[in-house]
Amino acid sequence: MIVAALALSLVVPALEQPQQGQSGKSAPKPDRAEQMQRELARLVDLPSPRGRRLQAEKLTRQNLGSVDDWLAACRAFGAFDRFEPGQNRREVTLPVLGRPQKSEIFLYVPERYDSQKPAPLLLWGHGAGGTGARQYRPWQQLADRLGMLVLAPSSAAAQPGWGFTANERASQLAALRWARRHCNVDENAVFLGGASRGGHMTWDLALRHPDLWAGLVPCIGGPRMQLGEQNNMRYLANVAHLPIRCLQGSKDDPMLLVNLRVAFDHLKKKRNASDAVFREFPELGHSYELAGVDWNEFFARRRAQTPERVIRTAAVKTEGRSAWCRITAFERNVRVKVAPRVSSAQWERLDERGRRKLLLDRLGRYTAELEVHDRGKGRFTAKSKGVKSFELLLTPDMMGRDGRVEVRCNRRPVRVDAEPRVEVLLAEFAERLDRTFLPVAVVTITPP
Repeated sequence: MIVAALALSLVVPALEQPQQGQSGKSAPKPDRAEQMQRELARLVDLPSPRGRRLQAEKLTRQNLGSVDDWLAACRAFGAFDRFEPGQNRREVTLPVLGRPQKSEIFLYVPERYDSQKPAPLLLWGHGAGGTGARQYRPWQQLADRLGMLVLAPSSAAAQPGWGFTANERASQLAALRWARRHCNVDENAVFLGGASRGGHMTWDLALRHPDLWAGLVPCIGGPRMQLGEQNNMRYLANVAHLPIRCLQGSKDDPMLLVNLRVAFDHLKKKRNASDAVFREFPELGHSYELAGVDWNEFFARRRAQTPERVIRTAAVKTEGRSAWCRITAFERNVRVKVAPRVSSAQWERLDERGRRKLLLDRLGRYTAELEVHDRGKGRFTAKSKGVKSFELLLTPDMMGRDGRVEVRCNRRPVRVDAEPRVEVLLAEFAERLDRTFLPVAVVTITPP
């Protein structure tokens, strides 16, 4: 693999601490605040989502503090480990889809890392048959200048390449959760990238979980067009808002190149398209170069905590979340396994690129789509297709007076009342470990 070393003059962006005390209420007393921090630590360290949900309910019943007290505790959360600068190797057991999985994690810690300040992080996927060891090297100079952590988990899967499976995706997210629990990671500056197997991983993880990332760097890997559970190109709208730097040799596998070209053609047509760049290297095969991209500018990007508009496409219930929206039920026409019908005459007239564009368009008929705008003061507009119900997760600032919420869904108004609840806040924090986006109420909307 050809990877050019970074020799860039970089300016270090300022990193901000999570916002404190936005509600304006006084913080809980020191002894109670310490108890709340201990309870939060126990909560987030439970291995299963069900256990965390039950513990959140229990803490709510104990009445240790108000919603504002717990908001302050969540914003202040974080007692982090000390790491030596350089590459750190850890053998850990991670909970992956309800089962313990022995995992090898490599974490590069730059000299400038300060556990008292949130730091950006790059989650990087290695190539087929490799490990996370030394994956930081192409990024070392940049990481040292920016104070950026580089997390590279080794694959625990039996096959050498990326298999596009739920277990692989859950394993990567579990490694990221481990890093965010043990390091002071800036929740709004988590980047995702990888090469070859890691490039496939980048697309697969981002298309299904788009709201975790500040930017994507997929290299010599692409989205999957294969019909069935592995297909993720049908979810391209989910990442249109993200900065993407896709690096690819033009002499690589032709089918990979067709998928990438179709994907970027599709992204350019999206109304929420942001900054997706597909860079081909005409003389390279299964390799790429890092030089020529303004990485300083790229890694200065930050994820929007509460974006004004959220677009989500999905066909799997567990993948219905993006930012403050979550699809909770689909109409009957939404299906994962589907083979769209195309006439043989039409099929024969098309080249490979045209065929994949046609399949991508046809798959949209079996994919749920939700677009929601936050208009301010508890007012929202929504458009949906194939969505039977969805939820809005609301911070105090997103609700109207007295908790009133109006959603104009498919041009018809739906009015509901949102009630701030400690249980909602704790359950959300336990799952997401996000100190910057803290919803306190959930409302369910059934599109008319």
